[in-house]
Amino acid sequence: MSGKTRNGTPNAAERGMKRKGQKNTPRRTRLLAVAAVALGGAVVIGGVWWAHGSLRQISYLEVREIRVRGNVHLKTTEILSRLRLRPPVNILQLNLEEVAGRITTHPWVLSASIQRQPPLSLIITVEERRPVALLSVGKTYLLSADAVILEEVRTRPGQALPLLRAAWRAEARAGEHLDDRRLLGGLELLELLQEAPLLKQTPVEEVTAEADGNYILRLAGNRTILRIGPEPLAQLHRLSLALAHREARLESFAYADLRFPGRVILKPPEKGG
Repeated sequence: MSGKTRNGTPNAAERGMKRKGQKNTPRRTRLLAVAAVALGGAVVIGGVWWAHGSLRQISYLEVREIRVRGNVHLKTTEILSRLRLRPPVNILQLNLEEVAGRITTHPWVLSASIQRQPPLSLIITVEERRPVALLSVGKTYLLSADAVILEEVRTRPGQALPLLRAAWRAEARAGEHLDDRRLLGGLELLELLQEAPLLKQTPVEEVTAEADGNYILRLAGNRTILRIGPEPLAQLHRLSLALAHREARLESFAYADLRFPGRVILKPPEKGG
């Protein structure tokens, strides 16, 4: 049966098929275009991945130089040994945060960061802890403000540091955090006393933490001794008032006991002593 009428014009069925073919052609074109874009994207991503993977293996990306900044007490070799890097080291393969974390395991290191510097260098910046006292517990150690026991010392350092002593048998090791609350209280007391106007001219030379939570303070350069309880701010305030009432300086007394609520015991030096 012919698809045309007697006069040669297309019949209805032929016209419908033609219209259907016209509608499908743009759709197929769009699908082919999307497929081509997707394929191209996959090729690009694959190329980037391959290139990155290849770069990570290229030998001329090995670290050539490591520089350390900010270290005063620590030798550069001590810091480098903490990195635990075995050459050759590809500069793109390093997890900088993880490697910096290895440095902070050293008791002297408060913080550390590492940066890549073109072309093939690493810059390590460290912030060291600052010793604020000597800790005497059988052996003598440098102690930081955040209560880290830095290292053992056999002779007193050149800088004047107060001594924090335990009146009982105590033990400590370098690299540990001080955890005894009585010694921690003594460290906090030393920090407080540095800001106390009363002791600006005559700093504290030694603090002895007693087992009952009280403290014995010895002032530098003279024989004055203070005994302080667990509430040092209120006690130092009472001492200031007592000295003002007597119009005297703390250094003119051999002994001051501040442990008793509402009163201050002051003892003048012995005659001839």
